[in-house]
Amino acid sequence: MAVSDYEAVLWDMDGVLLDSERLVRSVFTEVMANGGPVPDAEHRYLETIGLNKAGLIEWFLNYVDSVDSAVYWINQTGDRYTERAKTDLVLKPGVIESLEHVARSGRRQMVVTSTRTELAEAKLERVGLLGYFESLLGGDQVSRGKPHPEPYLAGCTRLAVTPASALVIEDSPNGVLAGLAAGCNVLHVPDLVPTDPEWAGQLAATLTSLEAFPGWLDGAGAEVAR
Repeated sequence: MAVSDYEAVLWDMDGVLLDSERLVRSVFTEVMANGGPVPDAEHRYLETIGLNKAGLIEWFLNYVDSVDSAVYWINQTGDRYTERAKTDLVLKPGVIESLEHVARSGRRQMVVTSTRTELAEAKLERVGLLGYFESLLGGDQVSRGKPHPEPYLAGCTRLAVTPASALVIEDSPNGVLAGLAAGCNVLHVPDLVPTDPEWAGQLAATLTSLEAFPGWLDGAGAEVAR
């Protein structure tokens, strides 16, 4: 499909719109260093990017022996992150320009995130982005989170567009795999994890920053490395 044929843009939030993954990793590493069960936390954190709460619980069960214990450590990290985010959360480069460009093009926009809906809305409201989106689908609104295709299939259904006409913008492997499995066009903008050669050939493109996105959307994709 030509770039010009995309009808809607489905944005991931953390690591794409918000420069939050580094902040969460920092908090997660601190929590794990103070009695947490996960060794090599800074590296292991990369495995969790894009997971909703159910996915995180399942992941933590590799290191703890009960769901209650998993939830405890998730909450420890989440509570500390929420406090830090009040002062330390910033946008990724090129976000405003990209959102404005999509809006001017007449394409519809929504957020599909693994973060629970209430928290995601609060974060986007705090940084002044919520008004750009006609809908938001949080990780608590699906039964199976990324990398399962359900979040992006549900997003397309909500916007009444086909997956083949939707552009998904993701930073994490879990998010990329969810978008591809849903049959969407996927643009990878790496944050903490580089593009995997195993799925690179399936992507619409890879951009090093959203600062290049408006030009790519206008048809300059040939100038961008895949």
